Amino acid sequence: MSLTTAELDAMIAEATIDAYDEYEQLAAFQAVIEDRLALPFNTAVLGVTVTVTASPRRHPADSTDGVRSVR
Repeated sequence: MSLTTAELDAMIAEATIDAYDEYEQLAAFQAVIEDRLALPFNTAVLGVTVTVTASPRRHPADSTDGVRSVR
């Protein structure tokens, strides 16, 4: 699936419409990812097939558990 720049801009605007600073923007993106990402899924990282089973938290105030499993 390939998105145009306009489609990506619209998705970003939708996700961050109520965000006042970069921390709120990050939280908004995390919420969208958690709501819309179909887990688990397989992908390749540096040529190695991995299974993504969870979305890690990125903000220091969030939980410190990151990647939960790599297979």
